[in-house]
Amino acid sequence: MADVRDVAGAVAARDEVDRIGNVLRQMARAGVRRVVLCANGCTDGTVREARRAADAVRVELAVVEFQQPLGHDAPRAIAAMEVWRRWPESAAVLMVDADWRGSFGPMLEDLLRDALEHPKAITGVGGRVRAVDLDRHWQRIVCRAGAPASLCPFLLPQVIPLAAFERVSPRFVASPGLFFAFTRRKGIPWRVYEGWDGRLLGNPARDTSAKARVLDLLREDARAAEIALCGGSGHPPLWPGRRDWQAVEAWMSEMRGPRAAGGVTTSCTDPPPCSRQTTRA
Repeated sequence: MADVRDVAGAVAARDEVDRIGNVLRQMARAGVRRVVLCANGCTDGTVREARRAADAVRVELAVVEFQQPLGHDAPRAIAAMEVWRRWPESAAVLMVDADWRGSFGPMLEDLLRDALEHPKAITGVGGRVRAVDLDRHWQRIVCRAGAPASLCPFLLPQVIPLAAFERVSPRFVASPGLFFAFTRRKGIPWRVYEGWDGRLLGNPARDTSAKARVLDLLREDARAAEIALCGGSGHPPLWPGRRDWQAVEAWMSEMRGPRAAGGVTTSCTDPPPCSRQTTRA
């Protein structure tokens, strides 16, 4: 069985200078030794602090920077893609948020060990959507797809076997609803890690308008997942208006080699605007 050191981390961050150091330290406590950080239009020294923290805990840190922020969840997809491209021998990619506080490293290690005991499955966490109608909608979708009713495919942490990206492109991580639907259509199981403390949800300062935007995104994701899973009128919205899919496609178009192709035809050939990539051991 693979070891937690065989798991690479993927983190997307926008202006998290006060939190990114703790996140990297806790990932290191869990045994993660390689991390991709997608810096999403950061202006506050997030990258500098991430490098300082990574050096201190001996984590190999690869940074992909975008001067202009991308759409919601697009940085997650780019971080996952870069893990797949840079460290293809990894057993899985661990996706976490960049704004978590507290000493969650031991809990994260337990999650990783649990996930590695089920190497063919995507391991997520359970939770509730803070809107009753939407929560019920998602429960119906995941149950219809043969996943645990408590699963929230859009919540992190999440552990994705890298082999899953051979069957479903990591670009779809930019739309959790589509990624869930397409992986289930390919027969990739999803499971819930029950030991995660649901109070650790990130975004502690999110205001009312931001929460409303997130709920709109979750409705969009639910609609896309339902169409992809169950048919109905129309096709899954592959280019949702609130998501910067074109930046994801542009990043994919720059990747080279057999893993970059992955059976996926990209539809955008222009290079991603204002981006650069660096590595710090």
